[in-house]
Amino acid sequence: MNRRLALIPVACAALALSACSSEDENPITTEFVTITEEAPAPSTAADDDKDDPAEAIVATDGALAAIQDALTTYPDGIITELDREGDSYEIDLISGEDHLNLRVDARGKVTEEGRDNDDDDDHTQAAAATVTAVQAAQEALNQQPEGVIDSLSLDEEDGNLVWEIDLDDAEGNDLAELKIPAV
Repeated sequence: MNRRLALIPVACAALALSACSSEDENPITTEFVTITEEAPAPSTAADDDKDDPAEAIVATDGALAAIQDALTTYPDGIITELDREGDSYEIDLISGEDHLNLRVDARGKVTEEGRDNDDDDDHTQAAAATVTAVQAAQEALNQQPEGVIDSLSLDEEDGNLVWEIDLDDAEGNDLAELKIPAV
């Protein structure tokens, strides 16, 4: 009986060694997949890093895509307001001393529709905001992932600078009104 027990480890070792043979008819292959983040788009000299999150967005929300299109056309711009009108967006943007009224269509075409340089409050608020329109929009969508941005505006409320964001559901019904601190 001891002799049979002594053969068990020898048989196991032989079996294990035969499994390591390189002459297997059905070799097992292993694939290794490396997942990396997509490299951000190269920055330009005019890019001030305030809107870098826009470069990383896979535009699932039309408002974010419209903001990105406007900022591509006016890289030094600061978005102060956005309003969805059908399948296009009206955007107010501060660029230098100019307050531009833009329209961004569904194809991403940016058209200047006018200038409104009479409102100094917009320039003051834009300069004071440390949270960009992109960051505020992303935060709103983080809070309400099923939402679609209908409007976004930089306003002062009770002495505090905030982003007021209205979200709709996928059918266009009012979903939520959010206030995101802008500083």
